[in-house]
Amino acid sequence: MRRALLTFLLCVSTLTLFSADIKIGVIDMEKVFQEYYKTKIADANIKKQAEVFKAYTEKLNESRAKLQEEFKELRDASQNIALSDSERESKRLEAQRKYRQVQEKEAEMTQYHREKQDQLKDEYEKNRGNILDEIKKEIARRSALEGYTIVFDKSGKTFNNIPVVMHNSPAVDITNGVLEELNRGHKTKKK
Repeated sequence: MRRALLTFLLCVSTLTLFSADIKIGVIDMEKVFQEYYKTKIADANIKKQAEVFKAYTEKLNESRAKLQEEFKELRDASQNIALSDSERESKRLEAQRKYRQVQEKEAEMTQYHREKQDQLKDEYEKNRGNILDEIKKEIARRSALEGYTIVFDKSGKTFNNIPVVMHNSPAVDITNGVLEELNRGHKTKKK
């Protein structure tokens, strides 16, 4: 990480030497991403989907629990010495079938959970990518408009959890301007 930081600083120093009209800006990408209205909509949609999946998982779990209870009753009946040998054997065979149904239901639950987790993850990544693309386009537009050559993310941290941008003048921070443009025409709720 130090090597990357040194390389970065060397590049910035070199750019400064070769270009007198370099203009550096900063942005708090974490703040922009979190306060962008489309992020909130996407998060709410993912949460709704997760609740639907959870409700169905609970139904599957109830079904599995019912099958397990039926299996236990049949297993216990198959060991009841008050019953005839043929009745106990019949109960034992029914218990085996019920046990297979329990296993199938558990496999169904596992597969459903895995598929839905993957689906939610894919949806999240797709939404995140689209939102980041829109934010980057606005940053590029604002940078061109205001003459910024380079814009750094001040919310980023090094491996040592140290901010990459240690200090910046408020005059070069484009965070609020980008947020205002992205959220133009949409009411945002204040926390």
